Amino acid sequence: MVDLVGKQYVQLDAGINQTIKDCVERLGVPHTEVYFITLQKSFVRFDKIVENGDMYFVYPECNLDIPKEYILTPKYEGVPKFILDIHLGKLARLLRMLGISAEYGTVDDNEIVSKALSENLIILTRDRGILKRNEVTYGYILRSDDPKTQLREVTLRYSLQNWFAPFTRCMECNGKLISVPKRDVQEHVPEKVRETFDEFAKCERCGKIYWGGTHYENMSVFIEKFLKDIPRKEF
Repeated sequence: MVDLVGKQYVQLDAGINQTIKDCVERLGVPHTEVYFITLQKSFVRFDKIVENGDMYFVYPECNLDIPKEYILTPKYEGVPKFILDIHLGKLARLLRMLGISAEYGTVDDNEIVSKALSENLIILTRDRGILKRNEVTYGYILRSDDPKTQLREVTLRYSLQNWFAPFTRCMECNGKLISVPKRDVQEHVPEKVRETFDEFAKCERCGKIYWGGTHYENMSVFIEKFLKDIPRKEF
């Protein structure tokens, strides 16, 4: 939590009948970043009313064996799927390049939250406010404003290296790519491409056609370098 608050210990004057959730979020930490909280070595829930002199310890997600009823933000189960706010277009494309589902393009925060809830998506954002909404369950505040650093953040946070499947998603719309015969697309690609390449893929959602080339090679080099710096984490 230090990277969000700026210091390890913070003194805060709580208002009347203010909960620990209120206090934590006043400090700029959305509830989605909180795994569990203790008071005098006992677990407490978000609705605990804060009293003068209380000293709470707030913990991010970890592998400690915590009683289920005191886990405040559950771990995401299954293959991670994301929805990104409108300012994270470059990160969305990087995630898609690696085969990770990354919905992007929704401007309105209400729509982002609604889609996240209905499709069980993790919200990625630099806006702490959207993750402070009570109805939001899964979300992560990106610490960096650099897309490549953001990719590393998200990869380590959700162990995405276990789910990478490069070049299986459309970088434009997030649809899945399927292999298609050359004869089915040859009328829709430039003549030079038609003469040079025999393998093609097509997006199931938007119909965009993909083939190998310099851009593909550059992305492959980036992926190789990126993976060298990411430790393999088993389930």
